Amino acid sequence: MTKVEAAVSIPSIRILSPTQVRCFMDCHARWWFKYNLKLPDPPNGNLALGRAVHWALGQNFLQKIETYEDLPLLGALALFREAWALECAQAEFRDDDEPSQLAFAGEALVGKYLDEVAPTVEPAAVELHVEGEIGGVRVQGFIDVLDVEGRIIDIKTAKASPSGINPMNRFQIATYSQLAPAASGQGRIDTLVKTKTPKVVLQRFDVTAEDLRATQTIYSKAGQAMQSEHYLPNRMSMFCSRRGCAYWRDCEREWGGEVPES
Repeated sequence: MTKVEAAVSIPSIRILSPTQVRCFMDCHARWWFKYNLKLPDPPNGNLALGRAVHWALGQNFLQKIETYEDLPLLGALALFREAWALECAQAEFRDDDEPSQLAFAGEALVGKYLDEVAPTVEPAAVELHVEGEIGGVRVQGFIDVLDVEGRIIDIKTAKASPSGINPMNRFQIATYSQLAPAASGQGRIDTLVKTKTPKVVLQRFDVTAEDLRATQTIYSKAGQAMQSEHYLPNRMSMFCSRRGCAYWRDCEREWGGEVPES
């Protein structure tokens, strides 16, 4: 009996999040393994790097609410190194991942953001938990930074500069704008780009009526689909690979075929 067959029924949808919906829309099978069977999904090197950078900058803004000043660079870097050590202990590095190079890149990104962007941010809340109902479904999430003007700022890391605002990033900000009473309807994606010369790309936008309608529709339909028990792997996804998915072995056992190497 396979793992999927062994799970007789799916519990009623509890609370969804933008991250969970993103996973489901990309690959039903991966969502099943991660959120229902709760199989381990260790971060790869790049994800571990993003988490460590995110932690250091979040701690900077958290204390800034009280002091109104950013941390000195050495203090922020110490936070990054502490977080990086913890992330390394949990990460599953790929063959071409070099932890020391990733650490160097992370320090450069933290320094770049702290120098160019952080001084312009006036945080009102950091890692703010929000929860409510959208489209008849309970939804929750954590806002990276909510500034004093009600702008929602989401901090991300990437290998290349974004060519436009990712639809799922708009979906995430639109979600939070409905769940946070102090949100103004303005959003910003701050992408720290891990290129040879690190840079930060700021993407500002207003949440539109269509953005809100998308959240109402998608949460409702995703919730229904999650309870349908009809799941298939998305082998056409750009993220479907043995390198990018911790569940590739489970996926091959359940559905056959071969997950591509990369």
